[in-house]
Amino acid sequence: MLQPSGGPPPWVQDAVFYQIFPDRFYNGDPRTDPADVRPWEERPTRTSFSGGDLSGILKRLDYLKDLGVTALYLTPIFKAPSNHKYDVEDYYQIDPHFGDLALLKELVQELHRHKMRLILDGVFNHCGLSFFAFQEVLEKGPRSPYWEWFVIEGFPIVTEPEPNYHCWAGVAQMPEFNLQNPAVRQYLLEVVRYWLREADMDGWRLDTVEYLDPSFVREIRRAAKAVKPDAYVLGEVMGTAAAWFKGGCLDAAMNYRLWELLVAFFAEGRLTAEEFDHGLRFLRRSYPDWANYAMYNLLGSHDKPRFRTLCHGDLRRVRLASAFLFTYLGVPAVYYGDEVGLEGGEDPDCRRTFPWTTLESDPMAGELLAFYKRLIRLRRHWDALRRGVFRTLHTQGPLFAYGRVLRDQVIWVVLNNGPQSARLARPTLTLEGQSPTWDLWAEEPLPQGSHLELEPFGFRLLAAAFASKRGGNYEKMAQAI
Repeated sequence: MLQPSGGPPPWVQDAVFYQIFPDRFYNGDPRTDPADVRPWEERPTRTSFSGGDLSGILKRLDYLKDLGVTALYLTPIFKAPSNHKYDVEDYYQIDPHFGDLALLKELVQELHRHKMRLILDGVFNHCGLSFFAFQEVLEKGPRSPYWEWFVIEGFPIVTEPEPNYHCWAGVAQMPEFNLQNPAVRQYLLEVVRYWLREADMDGWRLDTVEYLDPSFVREIRRAAKAVKPDAYVLGEVMGTAAAWFKGGCLDAAMNYRLWELLVAFFAEGRLTAEEFDHGLRFLRRSYPDWANYAMYNLLGSHDKPRFRTLCHGDLRRVRLASAFLFTYLGVPAVYYGDEVGLEGGEDPDCRRTFPWTTLESDPMAGELLAFYKRLIRLRRHWDALRRGVFRTLHTQGPLFAYGRVLRDQVIWVVLNNGPQSARLARPTLTLEGQSPTWDLWAEEPLPQGSHLELEPFGFRLLAAAFASKRGGNYEKMAQAI
């Protein structure tokens, strides 16, 4: 399938994303806190506020730079009454509890100064009850010029026991737009253009894409690219995203189908390596190559239980899944706190506050953070891990081996997703006529022998020795990262 005009932008293949739920990341300015803000470490409820804001992201920018991420995705930041902001009240105002336009511009400028990007969450399927157009409809009914902005089945409008208007997933607080109305489309498309122009952000993550008319999603993408040709237009797709690429609607999708495989294989151990590989192949073959390299791959998000919790606290499984995420096709994304082992069950528990006060005193968190930093450095250093082709080499029981190849770079990844030590015959790893001779993770030559040894839930990251075009050998390159 040919890549559609205008995307995905080249920078995406080299990105490492970091998702932030702003209310829970860091409270940088207590003066903007909601009146009922809760203590930072208190477990969240569906309605509680913790006080995180844009100032907090700015103040923790050094942490993000040190981690090595290159792009941020923020869940909604526009004015809304909830902590999650998916019930938008004003699409043209930053929520006062988060900051203002000047602060957003400052954040974007600082990110760009450090060669980092920012995408915002676009909630264009529905709004909130307090959105100006719905408020006028509540007051004036069919006499309102905004009556046909929504799909309403009677007047007066009621919310209980069941809304008499279309709303997202039956949630009365989120009335759906009538996207067949050209006036609604034009209003939302101008929102798309406005924030790209005004704040110079770098793209949109489109909420609940599967609820939207594909023709409208295509219009969003075109509007974004018209303002900023290298904007990234990402869709929240829970199922297989093939149709969205055939229609030229999206640059990429949040890879929830991959997430399901990662949970089944790494967290739950329900799949063999062969079954896992079959699922990966199904997804790769469902999408064009250009989309595979731009997919937003995740272990966690604000809509799913924390991966560590799904692993029942077993950090070996977390590390193994993370090693896969950063060595597979697509764009790896870290959900805030996953890099320090934050736990949490279903929403809202998966939206706990970042544990800043315990980070330095918790050895486990420090070790996992160092592990993530190293994975990110390796991915950013080796072109083959970002742009190389994928080759399955071995699948047997819990053992899964694959390669990434790009020009003169040949890298092997070997995973042991089982509780017992394992051995893999070295000839099995022959790829492009070469065998691995260097251990990238241990930063030392690979010992001679007929077998490769793997610890329980362990992995090996290997490479073939070659003279790099960048100069020097692996020993020197290892020192550079």
